Amino acid sequence: MRKHPKNSSRNDPPSADEEVAKLRLQLSNFSLLELEQEGLVNWNRDEHVVTKGPQFDEKRPEREID
Repeated sequence: MRKHPKNSSRNDPPSADEEVAKLRLQLSNFSLLELEQEGLVNWNRDEHVVTKGPQFDEKRPEREID
């Protein structure tokens, strides 16, 4: 999976807990298309909505954060 530049500005809301924060940070390094292809998310492009995919709880992205 391709990583996004670290300089991109984000206005993400705060995470509920440390585990959620770690997951959000890890997933933010990948594009929605890549996450969708891995089965981690379902992306409804028409509604601009992203939900958990069929592999969300079973699978983690192969690459870790640098």
